[in-house]
Amino acid sequence: MKTAGNLPPPARIAMIAAAVVIVLAGIRAATPILAPLLVAIFFAMITAPLMKWLTRRGAPPVIAAAAVVAGLIGLFAAAVAFLGVAFAGFIRSLPQYRESLLEQMTVLADYGIDIGSFTIWDYIDQGFLIQQVAGIARGVGNIAIDVFLIFVGMGFLLLEAPRLAGALERYIGADTSLYRHLAQSGSFLIDYVLVRTKVNLITGVGTGLFLAVLGVDFAVLWGFIAFILSYVPYIGLVIAAIPPTLLALIEFGPAGAATVIVVISLIDSAAENLVLPRMAGRELNLSPFVVLFSVVFWGFILGAVGVFLAIPLTIAVKLFLESWEETRWMGELIGNSSAEE
Repeated sequence: MKTAGNLPPPARIAMIAAAVVIVLAGIRAATPILAPLLVAIFFAMITAPLMKWLTRRGAPPVIAAAAVVAGLIGLFAAAVAFLGVAFAGFIRSLPQYRESLLEQMTVLADYGIDIGSFTIWDYIDQGFLIQQVAGIARGVGNIAIDVFLIFVGMGFLLLEAPRLAGALERYIGADTSLYRHLAQSGSFLIDYVLVRTKVNLITGVGTGLFLAVLGVDFAVLWGFIAFILSYVPYIGLVIAAIPPTLLALIEFGPAGAATVIVVISLIDSAAENLVLPRMAGRELNLSPFVVLFSVVFWGFILGAVGVFLAIPLTIAVKLFLESWEETRWMGELIGNSSAEE
């Protein structure tokens, strides 16, 4: 009877591929449970240094964990409140934008296109629209439950971190490459979040300032959305640029929309291709193809959570593969070889 080690290479590859497919299918099926857990682990890892800082200054672990979680909840609540107020103002301005859009569309009359009798409600199924609103309301309720689970899980993880680290050291061994990579992964992820946040600040502030100078309404809102969505490399800022581009089209015509597209594309290119490689260390550099593929792949597996955590998850996979000599070449393939030269 042949063992796995005695099988020919094609058979071993097929077995490994089948095992990977089964594991990924299981992860996708368990996404409703795994997604909040992964977010809680991610937040616990990046806030662990603050937890240690508080405990070293005499704060009891329970108080320190509660303070960290409360601070994160405050930031989250402030962001939600800002978005709520800003979007409310935007919605109140929609009638004004409708009139401006109709004025812009009158230029089509010069080409023999009559839009005088055009009414958007003629092309919208209002029953379908009501169903979508109800679905969004249900989704908000589910998100609230997930957010509650994330913050509770994050608090417990912060409290349990020292015990978990000690257990890993005892059972895996402090001298093994796997333990060293696991120990380094926390600092790498913290470095990534810091670098990504700095780059996003440049992108968000640059986008907001440009839109404000151009005179596009709600420039601060679009800059903030650009800051948030830039955590999704390349794709996020493209999505964030759609609303201000449409507003520029309504307010300033095609020339204004084209200007917004060009300038935001330049800001994105400079941030991703010039600023990020200089600020990120070699360990955090990934192939551009791997970055795009990871966003699509983890988004397919984990949904929206996978889109935002695509790069941290890919970095974790890269470090995991580099823990063994047999798979180290795969980890090197994921990395950006140009950063090592």
